[in-house]
Amino acid sequence: MTSRFAGIGRGQAMLVILILVAALLGAAWSVTGSLRPRMSPPAEQTDPKLYRSIIAGVESGHDYYPVAARELRNGHYPLVPFVAFRLPTLAWISAAIGTTGLHWLQLVLGSAVMLAWGWRWREGLAPAELAAALFLLGCGLIGLVQPATAVFHESWAALLLALAIALDRSGTAGLAILVGTAALLVRELSAPMILAFAGLALDKGHRCRALGWATSLTIFAIAVILHARAVSGVVLPTDLHSPGWGGLLGAGFAFRSLTLATAAIALPAIPAALLFTTSIFGLVSSRADWGVRATLMVAGYVALLSLIARADTFYWGMMAAPLSLIGLAFVPRAVRDLAAALRAVPVTTT
Repeated sequence: MTSRFAGIGRGQAMLVILILVAALLGAAWSVTGSLRPRMSPPAEQTDPKLYRSIIAGVESGHDYYPVAARELRNGHYPLVPFVAFRLPTLAWISAAIGTTGLHWLQLVLGSAVMLAWGWRWREGLAPAELAAALFLLGCGLIGLVQPATAVFHESWAALLLALAIALDRSGTAGLAILVGTAALLVRELSAPMILAFAGLALDKGHRCRALGWATSLTIFAIAVILHARAVSGVVLPTDLHSPGWGGLLGAGFAFRSLTLATAAIALPAIPAALLFTTSIFGLVSSRADWGVRATLMVAGYVALLSLIARADTFYWGMMAAPLSLIGLAFVPRAVRDLAAALRAVPVTTT
């Protein structure tokens, strides 16, 4: 299978190479002196401790919203606006099946992602390319299937979105919509990707599929309205307000955050940033529909981290993690097609 660059002219190939070189230099420069993710010492209150406390309260039979409000106050977290409260979905599930059951469910979901992508790639990739892509997919998933990340809503949303992309095709589109809806009900940060699913379906003329994604977003909107109403019933005038988002921490912070969520954690900052940038290039080079969705997921959440994340919300990097390295498997074909374009003899007229 050829890449998106097959058959382009020499001038276009040179432009692509210049853009890639500039992106790589920018990525390397961005992590030098960039703000590092702010990780609290173990003795301090942390988000995982907060989530576990809330889950314990729900497990003991108490209603989610009063428990969440109490724990947020105890941890000196903001309670305003209402998005300071996570949607209750994950706490309810964890309270029902326990922390051990939650981790097993996490492993099952991670396995489902691997199987779905292996099935999706089985026809379009050579055996060596398929093996490389699956290995790199595993490198992106490894941080999301650990007991420590089971309480992070972003981990679950990322796994569900990665599964939805693999399933978003004829025959399994309905299942993809159900999985995408689950991602929305776990973490609101999934909404941009679901909007992208809907827009791409409409652009391709898949009206039924677009309607399905619109229905998913409608369900999400209703859930958020009900969530906001429930939060308003437990918030006090004296509660802390969120400092807001819009940190503009830059791509370097985004790459560092993404590194913490993947197997790239073993690498220094600059090589890791170069790997992620090269992987995005590999995703862009793919002609497949899943390549567009994967590019939007990885590049979109990297942009989100760069523009609006705070230093203590580095775990948003999990949202881009699953598919962040798979593009590396498709770089060789892109390089081959670009090299062919550079070797092509220009047609001259007399």
